[in-house]
Amino acid sequence: MPRPAVFGRDGAPDAGRAGPRSVSGRPKSSASANSPVLNMSLKPIVGLLGGPLARRLTRSGGRVLMYHRFGTDAAGRRMTATSFEQQLRYLVRHFRVSPLRDVVQALHGGRALDARTVVVTIDDGYEDFREHAYPLLRRFEVPATLFVVTRFVDGDYWLWFDAVHYVLLQTARSRCALPIDGGILQLDLSSMPARQRAWSAIGERCLAMDGAGRETVIQTLQRELQIAIPERPVPAYRSMTWDEIRGLDRELIDIGSHTCTHPVLSRCSAADIAREVGDSRRIIERRLGRPVEAFCYPNGEPADYDERAVLAVKQAGYRCATVAHGGPIVSTADPYRLERIGAAREMVKFRSAVNGVTTLADGWRAWRTATF
Repeated sequence: MPRPAVFGRDGAPDAGRAGPRSVSGRPKSSASANSPVLNMSLKPIVGLLGGPLARRLTRSGGRVLMYHRFGTDAAGRRMTATSFEQQLRYLVRHFRVSPLRDVVQALHGGRALDARTVVVTIDDGYEDFREHAYPLLRRFEVPATLFVVTRFVDGDYWLWFDAVHYVLLQTARSRCALPIDGGILQLDLSSMPARQRAWSAIGERCLAMDGAGRETVIQTLQRELQIAIPERPVPAYRSMTWDEIRGLDRELIDIGSHTCTHPVLSRCSAADIAREVGDSRRIIERRLGRPVEAFCYPNGEPADYDERAVLAVKQAGYRCATVAHGGPIVSTADPYRLERIGAAREMVKFRSAVNGVTTLADGWRAWRTATF
């Protein structure tokens, strides 16, 4: 799950949180924020000069792209099949799309990566991958790594954020005072955008809890909103089956582990981390009869995994692990903390990110903030 935006107790953006900060940690002054120099954007400049120049300036060895859900429309933050097709067409025309295993082998061998290298990864293993994304990957002959959650693939397990989403969408209530984390979260459920904000607000708090805490929230939410979650995920939240995963082209699609239950590993005990990391690998290998060398930290932001998780991944025998933050990877990158770029649905943003324009713009923004 991509980490939700921070929202306040009423589900709206929290005005009480600290405002933008400079790289030194000091709040930006209003004078600096209004400076004409500060308001200059590097992105249009580099955009005019072209993607190849941006790739040279970032001096990166490649990009690892991150996808989650797909569909015929953009509902529920899905990548539409049309957008995905446009992105794949762009990648095969301008980049060298490589399997993740090839990049990892180069990193372990200390070899430099081609600046045009791009890797495609997809998290969770939803059924919509097989329906919408997989046919396009086959058509364009683009390799990808699919990270699956083993209990989810079993078919009788809800990912916790999907359970929250389902209850919020099904209820007839327009408001709710949800007891959570020792306080009361006032939820506006009067419209679809409001329910999406409520989902983000609950998700932000759940990410700071252990599994028992999240389960308590889900049980409380069902009781307060008078909605019972079905025993098995309904079609909109369903995973691929083991047979469907087994039927994917082995030369094109590698399978990696995304744990057994998609927990927040930094909130787990050492024993639970070892079980989530190790058991998931053994289950996938037994079910599919193929080696599993790649791991993906659930949620994947810096607060969601720690050194214990990294050590467990190494001890379980994986050759790499991916996170859900960062930018381009270089030849000195840690194979067990491979940074990824979230693939934007909008083509302009996608091209900026994959070409390194976004990285240059972020670096420029940090420099000008610290300087001015």
